[in-house]
Amino acid sequence: MWVGSGETWARNSVGVGDGVYKTTDGGDTWSKMGLEKSERIARIVIHPVHPDTVLVAATGPLFGSGGERGVYRTRDGGKTWERVLFSNDDSGAADICMDPQNPDVLYASLWQVRRQAWTFNSGGPGSGLYKSTDGGTTWRKLSQGLPDGPLGRIAVAVSPARASRVYAVVEAKTTAFYMSDDAGEHWTRMNDSNANVTWRPFYFADVVPDPKNFDRVYKGGLNLSVSEDAGKTFGSGGLGGASYHSDIHGLWVDPKNPEHLVLGTDGGVYVSYNRGTTWRAVLNLPVGQFYHVTYDNRWPYNVYGGLQDNGTWKAPSRRSGGVPNRVWESLNGGDGFWAFPDPKDQDLVYTEYQGGNVSRVRTSTGESKDIKPTTGPGDPKLRFNWNAPLHVGASGALYIGSQFLYRTRDQGDTWEKLGGDLTTNDPLKLQQDKSGGLSIDNSSAENHCTIFAIGESPKDASVVWVGTDDGNVQVTRDGGRTWANVRANIAGVPKDAGVSYVDPSPFDAATCFITVDGHFVNDMQPHVYVTRDYGRTWKALASDAIRGYAHVIKQDLVNPDLLFVGTEWGLFCSLDGGQQWAQIKAGIPDVAVRDLAIHPREGDLLVA
Repeated sequence: MWVGSGETWARNSVGVGDGVYKTTDGGDTWSKMGLEKSERIARIVIHPVHPDTVLVAATGPLFGSGGERGVYRTRDGGKTWERVLFSNDDSGAADICMDPQNPDVLYASLWQVRRQAWTFNSGGPGSGLYKSTDGGTTWRKLSQGLPDGPLGRIAVAVSPARASRVYAVVEAKTTAFYMSDDAGEHWTRMNDSNANVTWRPFYFADVVPDPKNFDRVYKGGLNLSVSEDAGKTFGSGGLGGASYHSDIHGLWVDPKNPEHLVLGTDGGVYVSYNRGTTWRAVLNLPVGQFYHVTYDNRWPYNVYGGLQDNGTWKAPSRRSGGVPNRVWESLNGGDGFWAFPDPKDQDLVYTEYQGGNVSRVRTSTGESKDIKPTTGPGDPKLRFNWNAPLHVGASGALYIGSQFLYRTRDQGDTWEKLGGDLTTNDPLKLQQDKSGGLSIDNSSAENHCTIFAIGESPKDASVVWVGTDDGNVQVTRDGGRTWANVRANIAGVPKDAGVSYVDPSPFDAATCFITVDGHFVNDMQPHVYVTRDYGRTWKALASDAIRGYAHVIKQDLVNPDLLFVGTEWGLFCSLDGGQQWAQIKAGIPDVAVRDLAIHPREGDLLVA
């Protein structure tokens, strides 16, 4: 079995991978087999007779040029690789499939794509659909019947029931579903009107033909669609859409029994045994993605967290017999991000979904009130990050950030704006209405020049730190009346890199730790700093022992020399104030650690 790492659905929040892995014992042990610089693998195909021959579609770096991108082939089980299809340093492979009757016949798509924190561009001259008839040694571009002009992402699949039938979804000025009945030599545009088929082609690019019926083909989107007439019409009738979570990113159809389907969505994994009429959620797989984690002070205390596209939840930290799924309580919907209980009334919880939409929820009754700050006539429109920061300070005040910092002392009924725009307010980074390339796409994910991190000093509530996604580090020492941007005092920070976390020290008001995330500008190194003089000078703390770009840092509440850092590749700690670091392996796999919290009474370290 082969596995490719890295997310190829190129949202702003995607992580990176480190190549391909192989197991020869059914998954008990794994070996890394190379392509470490690919960052994201879109698809893998294996020769049915010679299993040491494997082809990999490597999408490559999303935030910069170069890396390992294109189609790679190994003939010795991964010991060596050769790149067999490539167009340019900004284009990688988005898909590959193999003729089920003749493994020498292959189809692959190349995709020119670039994402930055403030914009996204899908499409360009490096994109195209290709065919090989000699196992991938040589390729030629397919064009008959396909759209003219620049192309974007292309999904391609061969019907197992008829090898000459090939399907594709082609992103272009007019994105459409295409069919070929002569093994890709000529294409017919079948459908460009079904929104679920053509919407967001960079994000929903998966075509799955039925293994027994060559006219039946599935297409994932916001929901699952199916066509019974080779793509002329698509519908969701009979697919039981109400019984699975939206955003469809993977579908497997049993080659021996097409009634048996396995579906991968933003809500997890679902199984059907009646060709999609009904679905059963697979609840024993821990596939949720938490953005943040917090706690209250009850006994036992509750843990709160926001899940990617699965709302905000709470559960007890400990319980006799364990903490099963049924004791988790849903507090809000959407993409869940921050959640904080009110310090004075812990039945009230502040929850948030994307774009700074914050609510005050009374957990005992379910009552909810929208408390997002608003502006008056003539005021500038507020810019909230996709993952807009909430923060409850030791003073009990609640903060939220757009390009401005807001504070409330009455549970969100009224807000005060603390100063002016704390970002660079760069007009070149404020053109989200043009983002997307061939397919304009702005779901607030590309909102930029926003506040991303907030921290009130536990020692002095008049000292507040703010980090922005465009690189500013701002500090006030008078409760927000005046601000100092101390970004220029930090050496070694990549240009345009955002501040991912600020952690004011619980021991000293002048001390603050920060992490800077450079991966949006193609810098994958960790950047961790501390100041002990309100930002006038900074010391770099990261070393080679820390792997991956940094998301969060926390200083222990009892021992000032104990530090924790969460990165894209795990959890790291230092026992000497940041001079030496070691990875914490016990119970924490090599995965992204997005947030940390330390319970002040119990001393528990909470990891998201």
